[in-house]
Amino acid sequence: MRYSVLTVAVAAIVMSSPAVARDGAAYVGLEGGILFPRVTNYSVNSLRVQSVPTGGGLLGQTVTTTNNRYGSGFVADYKKGVDVDAIAGYDFGLFRLEGELGYKRTRDKNFSASPTLLAATNTPPFSGLTASSFNFGDRTRVMSAMLNGLIDYDIAPGVRVYGGGGAGRARVKTLGQRDTSWAYQLIAGASTAISPNIDLGLKYRYFQTSRLRFSNGAVFTNAATGATSTSTFAETGKFRSHSLLVSLIFNFGGVAALPPPMVEAPAPPPPPPPPPATQTCEDGSVIEVTAACPVAPTPPPPPPPPAQGERG
Repeated sequence: MRYSVLTVAVAAIVMSSPAVARDGAAYVGLEGGILFPRVTNYSVNSLRVQSVPTGGGLLGQTVTTTNNRYGSGFVADYKKGVDVDAIAGYDFGLFRLEGELGYKRTRDKNFSASPTLLAATNTPPFSGLTASSFNFGDRTRVMSAMLNGLIDYDIAPGVRVYGGGGAGRARVKTLGQRDTSWAYQLIAGASTAISPNIDLGLKYRYFQTSRLRFSNGAVFTNAATGATSTSTFAETGKFRSHSLLVSLIFNFGGVAALPPPMVEAPAPPPPPPPPPATQTCEDGSVIEVTAACPVAPTPPPPPPPPAQGERG
């Protein structure tokens, strides 16, 4: 089903009307979609104080204190969640700069404690403690304020792809506690215009916080003996997630891309000039009508007649 929705969204982007470049324009938008949280491994420093009554009064007790560190003391696996954000930015052309306010929410699918931590907690007279004995809450919420830098590229008429990243601060509530840390994200997406001012897009985001620190406590009591075990846990871990979002962006105008200049057809060549008027002279030559025919040469005079002899 998830892949069918993705295919329909991509087809809608490709088949919608051609995008209009909006270089030099401000924009705002809303985005929302599915959150895919990654498993969080918490490093745990456990300080445990165990008190076992051995007699009457305060002095009739045996107190044991242990301090241990567990590399993956707690492991949280999450269900799919919700990721929404609001953005506002400015398009400089090839480069965009935007601010983002985000909200992510998910629930625990499974929360477990490492076998070594459980074994240490189940020290007699305590037994039968499991991961469900550590009830710190099953919801995780993340609020973030990020600054993103993105590069746009038109791969075809009406289809624009972009990529980039961002950094900022995130406030995470999980394990019943809150902490704030630095965060960064990687972004890739595609968009196209569905009206002169509105873009529809599909966006992928990888999000990660820096190290988060939480502190929890758990108190266990053995009703039969009156023994108590008080544990203080200092957990550190990072929240990481993938998101697939649908974007709806409103642009405040900007410089639209100019259409290509129209190429005018070359003018036809002028008609050739009419031929000049001519005349034919007596000698058969053809000359312009304004020219004079050549004068025929004067024929030579006839030869004199032969002389006749005198009669005697």
